[in-house]
Amino acid sequence: MKLALMDGQTVPRAELRGLGFEAVQLFFGSGPAGASADPSAAAIDAILQAGDVALAAMTLHVDLVGPRGRQEEDVQRLVECIEKTAALTGRFGANPRPVLIWHPSGYPPADEVDDWAVFAGLSAALREACHAAESNGVWLAVEITRAGSVGSAEAFLRLQDHVRSDALKVCLDAANFVPDRTPLDRAVRVLGPDTVIAHAKDSSFKPNGEVAAYGPVGSGQLDYPRYIALLNEHSRAAYLVLEYYRSREDLLRARDIVLAAGL
Repeated sequence: MKLALMDGQTVPRAELRGLGFEAVQLFFGSGPAGASADPSAAAIDAILQAGDVALAAMTLHVDLVGPRGRQEEDVQRLVECIEKTAALTGRFGANPRPVLIWHPSGYPPADEVDDWAVFAGLSAALREACHAAESNGVWLAVEITRAGSVGSAEAFLRLQDHVRSDALKVCLDAANFVPDRTPLDRAVRVLGPDTVIAHAKDSSFKPNGEVAAYGPVGSGQLDYPRYIALLNEHSRAAYLVLEYYRSREDLLRARDIVLAAGL
């Protein structure tokens, strides 16, 4: 794996390569702004050229499902971003294909949510999206997160059984669902063959097991030497992307921890 970074202003982009970062993860527009906030290809190229880096992945935050199942406008937005990701081919560095990370925005919170409809809608939405991804030569990587509609390694495997697409992959961020949803070793072992990109942040927990906070690498309880060793052994990820840095010091400390862990 190579070291990458969520794009931000903690360090000037011109310093990225000198600090050891070979790629950046960028974002499509989310929320009400949607497509109007998507970066153009020219804007993306300017970011990459400023840092002399590759594009690790594009990212989209969208629900896909609501309390009663599939949300059509979200599905079409995901398909649109798959096509926009495909148009960026040639910028993805060590990735064999363009990568679009889908981050579930949250499990539907309504009191009368139809859980079966949520899963059926999610399966149908991802089947359609993966058909578009297959046609466009894109990997669609689900970022598993305990707060979302795909909240554990086991939930992803169940979804994979229903979607049945080689385009459906994993963005593995262990702090998002380890150890309360899936133990670390099992998570990386079972997801490794489908993991095409990984994230590095940390999490800490309350006495009752709920998440207290997310933060930069080294600020919580994730076993980073074990996490990196497992990724090296089991995953196909080209990049490990650092996130949740709050200062230059946080960023460089996180970088040094993952490098010392054997990245």
